[in-house]
Amino acid sequence: MASIMYNSPESPPSDMQSSHGVKRRRSESAPLTPPLAPNDPEGARILSRGVHVLSTAATALSQVTILYQSDHVARNGLLRAVECATRVNEAGGKLIICGVGKSGLVARKMVATMKSLGLGSSFLHAAEAIHGDLGDIRPTDALLFISFSGKTPELLHLLHHVPQSTPIMAITAHTKVAECPILRDRLDAILLPAPIHEPEEVSFGVCAPTTSTTVAIAIGDMLALTVAEAMHREETRGVFQKNHPGGAIGARVQGKEGHAEESTKRKKNKTTS
Repeated sequence: MASIMYNSPESPPSDMQSSHGVKRRRSESAPLTPPLAPNDPEGARILSRGVHVLSTAATALSQVTILYQSDHVARNGLLRAVECATRVNEAGGKLIICGVGKSGLVARKMVATMKSLGLGSSFLHAAEAIHGDLGDIRPTDALLFISFSGKTPELLHLLHHVPQSTPIMAITAHTKVAECPILRDRLDAILLPAPIHEPEEVSFGVCAPTTSTTVAIAIGDMLALTVAEAMHREETRGVFQKNHPGGAIGARVQGKEGHAEESTKRKKNKTTS
């Protein structure tokens, strides 16, 4: 009598194999959880949280804009900072920018922006500074600290070793020089206020630097662009194009220049023909 092979535990029937294969394929292709959608409670919660973050940042930027439109300390600080950075660059010096943690990353971004705009600038690591990098500070340089609290220990320690003749600026949450520990012992210190309308822990339930770094970046951009305009005037665009030939920005600029050159050639040909 022929044996019935499908009763063997090693060889399930073909229809069972097919069924198991379909189930396996379905389980492999189907997501573990349904995709989020705006009308789902979890999706709505995530979207609400995301919009709240953007709204908080927008409010902070709006408030600091009003500050620089109306507050004497902020307005005077910007004018003095632009004058100082311009004078330093014209003398062949540079603006050295220093920060710790997230403020250090803001400082590096600000240095990169200034360089692309043809402004002398460099980043100073607070810890490395007291181990030899203080030699980067030259008589024609100025120093800009970025510290939301205005009392970052590493910056305060570094400040003791910076020559009194070196101009000092700071981007900080303080709105008065006398209240900022980094600046109050320097007679000619320059304050660029960068306050936020409410603490990040109140906004988001966590103290992670978010709104404060957004405002600090904006103040840094404000300083970089106003100094570039003061130095280069109508040549600012050309300076940036020369310093940024790479990437999508460079390709777009070169494309426009190529189109302009071709247009000029066509006009000349029409004139001579």
